[in-house]
Amino acid sequence: MSSLGRSMKLAVAEVQGFSLIMALLLIPLSAAASGWSTIDLQARPLNITANGDVLWVCGADELIANSMDGGKTWNVRHLVKNGALLLAVGSAGGQTVYAAGTNGELIFSKDDGTTWMQMSTPSSIVYAAAFSDDRHGLIQTPHAIYQTSDGGASWKPVNIDLSTDDLKGFRWVRALASLDSNHMLIVVSDGDSQVDAYKLLVTKNGGEDWRLVSVSSTGLSSVTIYKGEYWAAGMEVIEKNKPGGGYGVPLVMRSADGETWTHFTKWAAKEFSECNSQSCLFGDGSGTDFRAASPQGYWKFPSEKAVSARWAVAQGSICSVGTKLQCATLVSAVAIPADAETPIPAVLSPPPLDAPDTRGPQCIDCDVERLVVTDDYQGIVDVDLKIGVGVNGLVNDVEVLHATRPQIGDRVASEVRNWIFVPYQENGAIHPVTMNVSLHIQAIRSN
Repeated sequence: MSSLGRSMKLAVAEVQGFSLIMALLLIPLSAAASGWSTIDLQARPLNITANGDVLWVCGADELIANSMDGGKTWNVRHLVKNGALLLAVGSAGGQTVYAAGTNGELIFSKDDGTTWMQMSTPSSIVYAAAFSDDRHGLIQTPHAIYQTSDGGASWKPVNIDLSTDDLKGFRWVRALASLDSNHMLIVVSDGDSQVDAYKLLVTKNGGEDWRLVSVSSTGLSSVTIYKGEYWAAGMEVIEKNKPGGGYGVPLVMRSADGETWTHFTKWAAKEFSECNSQSCLFGDGSGTDFRAASPQGYWKFPSEKAVSARWAVAQGSICSVGTKLQCATLVSAVAIPADAETPIPAVLSPPPLDAPDTRGPQCIDCDVERLVVTDDYQGIVDVDLKIGVGVNGLVNDVEVLHATRPQIGDRVASEVRNWIFVPYQENGAIHPVTMNVSLHIQAIRSN
């Protein structure tokens, strides 16, 4: 995630009121196309996970929905019109599921989504959460990581002193993991991608003490919990002392305490593109279970740019959240499919812990194509837009004020309609907001 301040000029205008509505619905698949089926939910999905054979999504309007048949049908378990944006969804074993997001929202269900309870938090936004049960866990907020051992009745900040020599520059939080009431882990990095250096903050006594751990020559794309251990996946540089230097191989490693790790090097012939709590993708079209020391096989799915870095697998299907929720069938393969070479675009990380507070609306997902190919023009295209953001953080209106090339302006406006913001607060209330955005697009003439 990033702030619009990096590349856009904002102007905040008038605001107005909002209302809340509850709903519970059963959502079927829409018509399938090109191997992927699109699911139309009552609100825009933002993230996805799996708890065993059950898929869970969260999203705008406090959407939480699940599927128990591999994504064929979906049950809306929670929905609040114009409510919080739920940015993260996870499971804490058994029937316990939780979700967190804007408005400081953190909700738990201990009965697979039948009933929900709200947990108080010390921040107006929770980017990520990791819980081992409904009492013990971690949350990531704009400037701190907090831990609780009493179900949110109290929160204690984890001391991450960025001024020390050991942590100087390690401003980004890449992952949280809560193994049990005593063991928790935080991945901090000096950049917002898996190729940047990282360190582990590990506790074995419920957060009373945190130890800094480094695992040399590795890069991480995920850390998760599996059968009572931490499991991590990414890349490792091996054979650095041989002539010509070392080379990278896919990394899988596990640990019972976060300090001592068992490595499975040379795990596969191809490096991973994206990993999550279940498995890893080699690219757009293939993946495998990363926890196997020796892979028993691979799986493939339609390679049509439908999968994003927010995906999960269950009961022979893969489902992915981009601007919409889509699902496809997995097919077993004896080798990595040769045509699955397209990497999966990475999810933007939340702002670094020492990022300044933003005065205007904060962007959660503001992707736009910065390089376009045209038939008749080459050069910089200036696009000035006026956009309206609703109380749910979604863009509800886009007007092209000026575009050097009108066709490109319309194309950019179409993309901007999918942007997502933290709902704008002023004087303790959430309001819609209007702002001006200036973008610079590079156009290249096709041959």
